Amino acid sequence: MAYDVLIKNGRIIDGSGMPAFHGDVAVKDGKIVEMGKLSGAAGQTVDVEGRVVSPGFIDNHCHYDAQVTWDPLCSFSCDHGATSVVIGNCSLSLAPVKKGKEKRMAEFLSYVEAIPMEVLGTVEVDWESFSQYMERLDRNLGVNVGTLIGHTAVRYYVMDDECQKRAATDAELKQMQDVVRDGMEAGALGLSVSRNKGHYDPQTFCAKWAPASSSRAAAAKRRCATG
Repeated sequence: MAYDVLIKNGRIIDGSGMPAFHGDVAVKDGKIVEMGKLSGAAGQTVDVEGRVVSPGFIDNHCHYDAQVTWDPLCSFSCDHGATSVVIGNCSLSLAPVKKGKEKRMAEFLSYVEAIPMEVLGTVEVDWESFSQYMERLDRNLGVNVGTLIGHTAVRYYVMDDECQKRAATDAELKQMQDVVRDGMEAGALGLSVSRNKGHYDPQTFCAKWAPASSSRAAAAKRRCATG
């Protein structure tokens, strides 16, 4: 068989739990077709002597929510071997967000994660709903991106500035459940929450049991709640 790519002389860790071994990896039509000591012809041969060849890593807690819109490789996770990232953590996602409220939503992320507003302010926010944000992410990806819908974002979307003043009413909790449900249907991995009182974001002003209300909407779609 003629390979498209032949990766030679690597220390192969195949993800199965077996010990590493020295060998080659052959790729054909975008898929790994053989591993071992290989000698077939290839369109491209790469000698990786002294380096590790492994499946891509998953960076399951990061905050590339804004950066992914201009840096589809999500640097610097990709530089460390991550081929998949999970964003929307710590109850913070950039969707859903109402028109005219984008700056305040970005400020929550800036304060908690120490991302300068000078950076976040460069994002061209052309979405409101979570599904529209997902469509934006689909435009030009370099790594696989999975995103959680943040409870802070949901609370701010439903309650506006009241989200940092009081607990939600029953009607508002119902609205939040609907927003979370829509997010799950759009492809969210789950709901992210946080009980860190030092964050001073909308999440910290809710009743202790309130995140469970939104979590049930995620669970109904067989998705997780994480914090």
